[in-house]
Amino acid sequence: MREGEIENQFKRLQQEIALAGEELESLKRIQRAETDALRLEVETLRRCLGRLHPKFEDCFGTVRTEVMQEIDPQRL
Repeated sequence: MREGEIENQFKRLQQEIALAGEELESLKRIQRAETDALRLEVETLRRCLGRLHPKFEDCFGTVRTEVMQEIDPQRL
């Protein structure tokens, strides 16, 4: 390979890496936004259930402990 071809290939690789990095950052921002939206939904549900069922917090803690022992979150 000539030196010019090597330099051009190197520049293309640098551009591809930069584009991949930008895409990764974009995906991370999207994931953070979706995670935040899900957290808000879960908190909304907890508050609604707490208002509808006076003993919800006690029940939630008990059931949460059971679920943590029985369920592998990677399988959901």
